[in-house]
Amino acid sequence: MKFKRIGLRRFISFAAGVEIAYVFVNLWPQVAQTQEIAEQEIHWLEGHAMQYAIYIVALSGLVFIYTFDRLIARAYEVEDLQAPNVIESALFWADIGFFSNYNMMMGYLLTYTENVDTSLLIFFLAFSLHFITNDWSLRFHHEEAYDHYGRYFLSFSIFIGFVIGQWTDFPEYFIGSVEAFVTGAMTLNVVKHELPSEREGDLEGFLVGVVSASLLFALI
Repeated sequence: MKFKRIGLRRFISFAAGVEIAYVFVNLWPQVAQTQEIAEQEIHWLEGHAMQYAIYIVALSGLVFIYTFDRLIARAYEVEDLQAPNVIESALFWADIGFFSNYNMMMGYLLTYTENVDTSLLIFFLAFSLHFITNDWSLRFHHEEAYDHYGRYFLSFSIFIGFVIGQWTDFPEYFIGSVEAFVTGAMTLNVVKHELPSEREGDLEGFLVGVVSASLLFALI
């Protein structure tokens, strides 16, 4: 997708609004639901600090991404002049690895859907919008490497997750724990990397993204 300068600013802000809505309207409520399920099925979680186990998993995801960002930044400072292509390659594959695992989780969760109804249509529309913004953001940062390799890994990973879901039966709280880890990671990623600065952002585009995506995710 190609934009003029004003259109690009508006789309970046719109994408940021979609991501913010996705994290707070869709992901965090699911973390709370998983915490309730874990407390019912794992009785030793009750009565002490581990009763917040799923939230701790989400926190560990946030800490993981922050640590990863700091290590990459430190590597750029030390080796940017010596081997910039190596650092860029490591960053690219780290991004693709993270989002491939994330897409596998989405493919796995599709196996929970048994009936084709309105909620499935809303799921399709909401996550199509979410994946389009992810796709644009990754291509913006990695350009040709994403076109040649990254997009195929991301597309194929959804089918891998679906196949795994057809042949395995993990406990619901285990899948929720993986989702909680991704939730913490996505929270920091969106706030730190996806939200545009005041000069680069467009308020109208951001608000349209937040409102439209919030309505879609709330209806799932």
